[in-house]
Amino acid sequence: MASLFQEDGAIRVIEGPEPSDAQPMDGSFKVDPNQIANKFKKFVREYAYNTSGAGGINIGTLKYREQLQQNCSRGEFFLKLNLNDLNTHEDGEVLAHELQRSPTEFVPLAERVLKELYSELISKDPQDLPDAKIPFIQLLLTSDVDLEGTFGTMKPVMIRDLTSTEVEKLVVVQGIVISVKKAKHKARKVTLRCANCENMKEIMVPDGYCAAHIPSACDGRNVGLEKCPSNPFVIQDELCEYVDDQTLKLQELPEHVPVGEMPRSFDLHVHNQMVDKCVPGTRLTAIGCFCATERAVGGNLSGGRGSGVDTVKYSYIKVLGLDVAQGGKAALDVSPEEEEKFRAMAKDPDIRNKIYASIAPSICASAKDVIGDVKKALASLLFGGSRKYLPDGTRMRGDINMLLMGDPGTAKSQFLKFAEKASPICIYTSGKGSSAAGLTAAIVRDKEGFALEGGAMVLADGGVVCIDEFDKM
Repeated sequence: MASLFQEDGAIRVIEGPEPSDAQPMDGSFKVDPNQIANKFKKFVREYAYNTSGAGGINIGTLKYREQLQQNCSRGEFFLKLNLNDLNTHEDGEVLAHELQRSPTEFVPLAERVLKELYSELISKDPQDLPDAKIPFIQLLLTSDVDLEGTFGTMKPVMIRDLTSTEVEKLVVVQGIVISVKKAKHKARKVTLRCANCENMKEIMVPDGYCAAHIPSACDGRNVGLEKCPSNPFVIQDELCEYVDDQTLKLQELPEHVPVGEMPRSFDLHVHNQMVDKCVPGTRLTAIGCFCATERAVGGNLSGGRGSGVDTVKYSYIKVLGLDVAQGGKAALDVSPEEEEKFRAMAKDPDIRNKIYASIAPSICASAKDVIGDVKKALASLLFGGSRKYLPDGTRMRGDINMLLMGDPGTAKSQFLKFAEKASPICIYTSGKGSSAAGLTAAIVRDKEGFALEGGAMVLADGGVVCIDEFDKM
């Protein structure tokens, strides 16, 4: 059966199961999970690179099939899927639609398919390998981020634009990590044993902040034994399977914060292969599912007698893929054409004076002041020096520091503002609202104890820190 659905003004065709009776469409369309699993298995098996010319002829490189085999042979059980590749495959549009509509259902289904592919492609004796011995293979997502949001890419969502309409949908966010909590170990498979009849039961726990529901009654049927009492199950810790679990706090990029407002932050939940991939100050792009759950991790769905369900949820992003960038690469991407232009500028004998004149051009210098010297110092600071290693092993830093002192109204703050706009990575702060210790780190207390958050010096690692009113600190 072929069904039509409308998205972004264009009508597209999607295959679906035959309905038992004709029902009016309510604007949403759901494909049978077995069809999704078959299409994803076909995509991983058959997707190949295409050449740019000659009518798009396959050159015979099966991208994801070979990636899965190489990763598993190294003992790294994951598959990194680029969302843009879904648009070039015959079944990719169905998969992309289901992934963006309900990632919570799609990702576990795809990871189950990866376990089947492992037993078919990689295992030497697939018939003799029990299901318990097949490792868990994680699906990681990546995307070529396009700020214009053209077809085939996903436009990043601002952290302050994450509203209730984005719940349970696939989102892409960008920001800077300000806090990384200690990694914990969460049970992915809980093994239970009945204390009365020794019946064993396994419960799979989904990813994210959720608890395992332990049944209150035993379903074992042993002849001659009395009926098991209520709540007979005991958790067997040594038989459970665990996975690494970590919480990050992501803050808006400084260039995304509106003037005069405080930057907002959001919690990210990462697990397995994505744990310990970043430190405070790291700039990253995260692809994940925007989730809303109970306030307490694993809290009860209903309160005490007379009180209803807590309808105000705790929102977080369950990360399905991380693209970490550090240093200048995080905010500045130089094209080959720009690099060629820089090489031509470097051959100009008067380039030094041109750079000095380009520093804060709205502030005019004269022979009666030292504005020209300040511009030269600021240009040297923005370019930075080079590290030096002395023969005795001593290392001299190449960072250049600058202290401006002067009367009120001599454009000291304007120079700081120019440095903030010109530098790819820069944090602007004021001495009034921070202390000397707060510039490096801050101690924040939460329900689990004390946590360390990076200050301005940490967040601007590899860039420039501008501190206004330094004497008020």
